Amino acid sequence: MARLTTAMLVAGVMAGANQERVTMVLEKRGDKERGAIIVRLESNDGMVRVESRHHDPDQGAIWSAIHQDERVTSMQAAELVEKQISYDADCWVVAVETPHGINPFAQYDKTHI
Repeated sequence: MARLTTAMLVAGVMAGANQERVTMVLEKRGDKERGAIIVRLESNDGMVRVESRHHDPDQGAIWSAIHQDERVTSMQAAELVEKQISYDADCWVVAVETPHGINPFAQYDKTHI
């Protein structure tokens, strides 16, 4: 069975979010085949949660914050994303406006196990 590429995953999740009227912006394209994805979950109050996906052998794909606090300021989020890009220039960065902090990529992973 063919593996879903990162480019296809990002395009599919963004198309689904568009249908649900969720604002998503592709801030950085990465490696089309296997690039990691960083998601900036931006709330109405200006605070941000930055998540990335990790694989757990028992639970599969898990999305978690790349910072210790529940949420960080927009400036702190930008610094965290830049730091991740310096480690992995092939990563993708997607910003999501979400008043409830819902990560559309995590929702996708839950429905496509």
